[in-house]
Amino acid sequence: MFSTHITGDLERAADYITYISYGELFFTGSKDDFVDIFRIVKGGIEELSDDLKNKAAGIRTFPTGFEALMKTEDISGFSNLTVEPATIDEIVVFTSKKGDDYE
Repeated sequence: MFSTHITGDLERAADYITYISYGELFFTGSKDDFVDIFRIVKGGIEELSDDLKNKAAGIRTFPTGFEALMKTEDISGFSNLTVEPATIDEIVVFTSKKGDDYE
């Protein structure tokens, strides 16, 4: 068992993760389950609907589009988005913003 803020260590050495965010238990389970829960979705600004904003765990907007961290189970309702696997680092960065939009 070890504690780290270096997500690369988790990628290399961890089988199970307990992630505490803002003093609350966010997740505990296998590393594979942790990364399977989320996906990174990308699209144009015109595709950034209120529904998507409400379901996103975090969003980054750019002049040409956005990228958001979403639960895998919530993605099926959105079409025309690019969907990619999320890394542990992306999950931590997006969730540490508590869903706030940032650039």
